Amino acid sequence: MNNRHFVWIVVLLIAFLAYYFLFSGSAKKGEIAPEIESKLLDGSPFKLSDLRGDYVLIDFWGSWCPPCRKENRTLVSFYNKYKDLKSKDGAGFKVLNIAIEKDDQRVKKAIEKDGLHWDLHIVDESRLVAVSPFTLAYKVTDLPSKFLIDPSGTIVASKASFEEIDEILSVALVK
Repeated sequence: MNNRHFVWIVVLLIAFLAYYFLFSGSAKKGEIAPEIESKLLDGSPFKLSDLRGDYVLIDFWGSWCPPCRKENRTLVSFYNKYKDLKSKDGAGFKVLNIAIEKDDQRVKKAIEKDGLHWDLHIVDESRLVAVSPFTLAYKVTDLPSKFLIDPSGTIVASKASFEEIDEILSVALVK
């Protein structure tokens, strides 16, 4: 393949990604959450649909991302606030971290350093956020990005702030 063909392929790829992200928006509130099927950091198989019955906060992040690392302090406090609470129907609260990384060694160190001591960690070894299958499914264009999934598997907060998520969970979960 000569340089001219390579340039055209790159231009078309960029145009496709720009169109996709500009006109498709993020996974929307009220939609069923796209399935996530992968291996967790510990090697065990994972399917998002297996967590139906609980509230799930999906956090897209990267160990290389300063805003993500800064938000991890808030995420840990948030997790500690809700991890032992249940809804009237018995739904609990879980956090699923999806790290977009070049390799999993950096994320393991970041998880330990930032105190992300829960079991649900996926590392997607993508070099770019825009080409990760998980970020494409949720239409994530920037990190960090958070989605709250309710017990039925429906997105109830899309690209949400902690304040928005707290508003929902403080009503749904009780001691």
